[in-house]
Amino acid sequence: MIVSQSFLSRGLDTLITFNPISVHENVQLDELLERLYSTGFHHWPVVDDQNHIVGMISDQDIVRAATERYIAHASLEQCRLNYQVPVTSFMKRNVQTIDESGSPRDALSQIIERGVHCLPVTKQGTLWGMVTTTDFVREFAYSSHVIGEIEVGQAYDSEPELVETDTPIDEVRKLFIESTLSYVLVVQGDCPLGVITARDLRRHCCRQMARSLFDGQIGETSQAIDLLKTTSCLQRDSNLGYAATMMYEQQLNAIMVCPRGEDKFGVITEAEILRRICEVESVEQPDAAGTYY
Repeated sequence: MIVSQSFLSRGLDTLITFNPISVHENVQLDELLERLYSTGFHHWPVVDDQNHIVGMISDQDIVRAATERYIAHASLEQCRLNYQVPVTSFMKRNVQTIDESGSPRDALSQIIERGVHCLPVTKQGTLWGMVTTTDFVREFAYSSHVIGEIEVGQAYDSEPELVETDTPIDEVRKLFIESTLSYVLVVQGDCPLGVITARDLRRHCCRQMARSLFDGQIGETSQAIDLLKTTSCLQRDSNLGYAATMMYEQQLNAIMVCPRGEDKFGVITEAEILRRICEVESVEQPDAAGTYY
């Protein structure tokens, strides 16, 4: 009896975003801040004139570089001068890539092992595409993979770090850095309201910096509740397939579990779902057709 067919048995081209937006190695930090502010993209390959990948830049790299160069009470002109540094001074080098002939399983394994969210795809040594964690979540959400029926209650974090709704963003950011967190659950007393991820926090920091840099406006002080993108939630008996569908359709990488009326609440993340997929694929190898029995 056929139980499930793995979506990872298909070609890598079913996952790839072709001709991804990249940046040239002479692009400067102030331009990257503007791009991050206006597009919301999280990763850019850095290429030379021959479209060879020479580095990788993420929203985290951009925000970190801008924060290091930020000077309080400086003039707008001085702020812009401070941010006029080339991407080559803070980009990641020795970028891990995968050839277009590689398999989705290899790509997912590399992403999990390296703790990254994307992997550039090359063809004949040049940038050809990108595959991201969102691509894997999308394909899993609309597949019949064997772990799709696993209950969220078996995979979620039931003891997430909690922050109150009125916690200042600066304190939230300090907590993320000091405890190396990837998410926190925002609560009001005993009532969970939603999740803030590291990605949400970086995007907020970028907006504040960009507003100061391009509009000359000082960003307003915010609280934890201001960063909540959604109050979407899952019950513990929801399955991972449904969780992935919600994540993809609402562009989330973490969702709270068991809100009001439950004695155990927590967070389920895309990272945990992908880790489970990778774990099953490495232990229960399907046949040549990618089918589990």
